[in-house]
Amino acid sequence: MNRIILIFLILALGCGLHGAEKKRFVLYAMLTADTGVRLTDGARWNMDKGDTFPVVMYKDQQTKIVLQLAGATFTTETANVKVVEEKDLTPEQVATYRTNVQRYLDGKAEKWKAEQGK
Repeated sequence: MNRIILIFLILALGCGLHGAEKKRFVLYAMLTADTGVRLTDGARWNMDKGDTFPVVMYKDQQTKIVLQLAGATFTTETANVKVVEEKDLTPEQVATYRTNVQRYLDGKAEKWKAEQGK
């Protein structure tokens, strides 16, 4: 009888854990106006209207939003963005993010090369 109860508990836990798969929920923010920002690495960037970035978090009672660009983040006013769920992203929005990431990484590489050449 104890074995039957033990087997039942193992099966119940196994089914319960399988059914509790985590859903990935990611928000993105699309800039609604050209915006100058300062990244956490100190770089200054001019972001264009329509550029889209992953949302990291909200701050200051949701009046500011922290967005991600590659390994850096920046903060802007929530009034400057339109929040979009990942499932609603368009290919154009994904392309703008990838382009910005590539420019950011290229700029970091050039800066590193310049510092090494000194």
